[in-house]
Amino acid sequence: MVRRDRARTMAAASAAAALALTPGAAQAVGPRPTVVETVTATAAGVTGAGSVTPSVRKAEIGGFLTIVNEARADVGVPPLVWDESVAGHARSWARVRVDDCELVHSNSRYGENLAKGSNPRYSLADAARLWLDEKSDYDRPSNSCVNGRECLHYTQLVWRTSTRVGAAKARCGNGWTYVVANFDPPGNWLGRRPY
Repeated sequence: MVRRDRARTMAAASAAAALALTPGAAQAVGPRPTVVETVTATAAGVTGAGSVTPSVRKAEIGGFLTIVNEARADVGVPPLVWDESVAGHARSWARVRVDDCELVHSNSRYGENLAKGSNPRYSLADAARLWLDEKSDYDRPSNSCVNGRECLHYTQLVWRTSTRVGAAKARCGNGWTYVVANFDPPGNWLGRRPY
């Protein structure tokens, strides 16, 4: 199978060029509350600059899973379940990135969405809503992102064979909130449809 190396790949699925679906993650960009550069699932609470909380608040996880699983139900795929081992990987990667807050992928075996936002209270639900905003940029008949827009966060969220999710968030030294969500098994395989 061909895996996406976390970079955009263009494919001509029809007369118009469209973004091909491949595993890994993308970086959603768009206007959101306060300043949001990129969005993904978040979990652990923020404690202070340059920190990652070791535990995840159940209410935040529940809010995230509700939004994501409603979107999955809308397209007829089974719900994701929270997995602490997957969340552990997300926490580890958030710790690595807390100093520079750079949107660099871990290149792990998981599907991964990354984000950072200026709001220290940026939540799982905020991230889920931003990813779901990409739904209109996914064209199911051509199985591609349309008009050069990003849709791979959305397709990862609703990827049929992904069953487990774990996420974390960290407060970077610069005051931004860095978020990581990992999905197992990963989605966005080239040539396959998310649902």
